[in-house]
Amino acid sequence: MFIIPDVLNPDELAQVRELMDQMQWQEGSQTAGAGSNYQKHNLQGDPTHPAVQQGQQLVYQALLRNPRFKILAVPKKVRPITFNRYDEGMEYGDHMDHPILPGEQQIRGDISLTVFISDPADYDGGELVVRSDMADSQTVKLDAGQAVVYSAATLHRVNPVTRGSRLAAVTTAESMIHDEYQRQLIGEVAQLTRWVQDIAPKTPQERRANKIYANLLRLWSET
Repeated sequence: MFIIPDVLNPDELAQVRELMDQMQWQEGSQTAGAGSNYQKHNLQGDPTHPAVQQGQQLVYQALLRNPRFKILAVPKKVRPITFNRYDEGMEYGDHMDHPILPGEQQIRGDISLTVFISDPADYDGGELVVRSDMADSQTVKLDAGQAVVYSAATLHRVNPVTRGSRLAAVTTAESMIHDEYQRQLIGEVAQLTRWVQDIAPKTPQERRANKIYANLLRLWSET
């Protein structure tokens, strides 16, 4: 799991919030799997509504230009963005995201992502709990515009909202690197390479770090 602090800048965040005010909402349980639809109590933006489609493009382009997302997730395909709203009393119990996502092109669900749209001061509860079946589960509630990325293979939930409304944009991606352990190693090597570039630019150490990262990516990625 990793945090991306700057997915949406303030102007983009304001645009997304304005679009979400215009969206038409439908029951989120309609898109849940048969084994988890009874646990999903939220609202989702109607994907046929123009405001949803504009918001999808805005968030999608922000993700594509974000170097941290590209380096750590190594995305091959990204599912269209879904906009969620949790009003007071709404929640999503323990569940796992779809392994194969339907659409014009089927996508294998490797990575899940949540972009927080609401300011955390505007609502109580609504925390995302990742690895919710484990003793070392992680509870996430981020500032507006920040995102959390985690393995789609983990059990997770959204705690009940007890005040206000929790707004978020979510999606699932298929990575060029199928194996989760290899993807984790690539992410660690990428961060180490960036560190070497910062402290030892134009050195043999920088060239070696770049070489190791590039060759691991070449070895493990599937285009």
